[in-house]
Amino acid sequence: MQPFNFKHLKPYRRPQKEGLLLLLVFLLVGLAACSSAAPEIPTLIPSPNATTPPNQTPLPTDTPAPTAIPYTSPDWFDNAVLYAIFVRSFADSDGDGIGDLQGITDKLDYLDALGVDALWLLPIYPSPSYHGYDVTDFFAVNPDYGTLEDLQTLVEAAHQRDIRILLDFVPSHLSNQNPIFQQAYNHPGAANEDWFVFTNENNTFYAGFADSEEMPRFNHYNPEVVDYLTEAALFWLDLDGDGDYSDGVDGFRIDNATFPPQEFFFQFRQSIKAQDPDALLLGETWVTDIRSMSIFFEDQFDALFDFPLYSISQGNQNFNLDGLLAGKISPVLLTALLQEEAERYPPEALAVRFFSNHDTNRIATELGSDLARQKLAATLLASLPGPMLVYYGEEIGMPGQKGGTPWWDAYRREPMDWYAAEEGAEQATWFKPDDRWNAPNDGISVEEETANPDSLLNHYRAMLVLRAAHPALQTGETSFPASQGSAAGGWVMSRSTDGEMIVAIFNFGTEENTLTISAMPFSSDAPTDLIGGEVFPAAQEGYPYSLTLPPAGALLLTP
Repeated sequence: MQPFNFKHLKPYRRPQKEGLLLLLVFLLVGLAACSSAAPEIPTLIPSPNATTPPNQTPLPTDTPAPTAIPYTSPDWFDNAVLYAIFVRSFADSDGDGIGDLQGITDKLDYLDALGVDALWLLPIYPSPSYHGYDVTDFFAVNPDYGTLEDLQTLVEAAHQRDIRILLDFVPSHLSNQNPIFQQAYNHPGAANEDWFVFTNENNTFYAGFADSEEMPRFNHYNPEVVDYLTEAALFWLDLDGDGDYSDGVDGFRIDNATFPPQEFFFQFRQSIKAQDPDALLLGETWVTDIRSMSIFFEDQFDALFDFPLYSISQGNQNFNLDGLLAGKISPVLLTALLQEEAERYPPEALAVRFFSNHDTNRIATELGSDLARQKLAATLLASLPGPMLVYYGEEIGMPGQKGGTPWWDAYRREPMDWYAAEEGAEQATWFKPDDRWNAPNDGISVEEETANPDSLLNHYRAMLVLRAAHPALQTGETSFPASQGSAAGGWVMSRSTDGEMIVAIFNFGTEENTLTISAMPFSSDAPTDLIGGEVFPAAQEGYPYSLTLPPAGALLLTP
């Protein structure tokens, strides 16, 4: 979920002044924790200068702090292709119009053929909302999606194909219909009132996420809250409760990771990694400057979504056709970003490259449904170092943009188009308003694109095959050979290992571009493009080399 300004809620009447002051204290503590450097030893003990949140008894400062354990990021995610699924929209196995876990299991062959290594499932917990980010039970599966046994079946079937499963985990808040909150709401003196940030004596005013009374905030300075959320995460890592964490899910995408204090994530990470060092912790930290991003890698997360890259590639998130991929931003910024990330991030840090997700306009809409530019985006994603994300439907060019009330982001989360007619086995139908973005027989569906060799779907498949087959695209060092073009938008990147070199050449611009590489990184009598198989004139290492690319053109040259 996107970050918002966290304002006090007014569920029934104007809050008392003292309530606002208490809330301000809590928010200042949380913001300070998020913006400060990480301490060497993870602990939930507030610093001597910290202000204790409302209703929170200070922890004893003489308690020995736990020893930090140096965990590294899981190797299996180093270059993974992650596929994000909004379960409600993906595949409906029982004909009720709502996607479910069994539907995903039934589509594993499709996902395997696409080339994905891991699935991120948006919230699967019981919830009163369609999106599921207001959780009523952190230890159960939403009945709309199936049962715990259905999840176990999916995990087992995915693991047989070497596909990992990540769950969306929501540690910052819960639903106001969650029994835990109901026990404390309007019940002063309740045993768990310190789990939340109540700002009046009657426990009827409280801090909530996104200015919404439906999602009360946790008080992460309460050790009981930390224990509860940790227990919930461990439950999903060990689905059958036998103590073997290899048969559960493989980690979590952590929602809204910029709000809970760093101290919470230090201890959460230690507890998770102590049980399963290979469990992935992937944070949603919606910040666009690298300095701020780097803080969250310090003993908190293995991986973060690369929002700085998203900002450059897509431009202003509230507008379309204004980013690098649309030819409106200079690729010089891309070079500077990748270089700064390499310099500033820890060696184990993993930046997940992506161009759209459930909180953004879909990339097809961002690019005006231009097929060439969508292919350009897929080529860039597959060429960059580190893990990459494909948002379901992105591979077939599904459009989508935030709509109006009451559905808002549902227009970015429309049902996956499996068929030309949007009808057939396992086609979800829960959201089909007249003003939706996806329509029958629009050329955008798995059915329509599978048989078309020039389709976006088949381009994604080809690019992911190339990525998996070439060590240079997996683990190669990255450099940026100097180049000049006859028009704006040219960009060159080299990926190399001891036994392989690939020179990726892009024209993000809107005009044909004759691009000259100042010193070609390799020699070859017949440089060949891995994408289309075209053979180019001989090249000599260290000498200038020129090629002409059309607008939105890309080449992956090998000797």
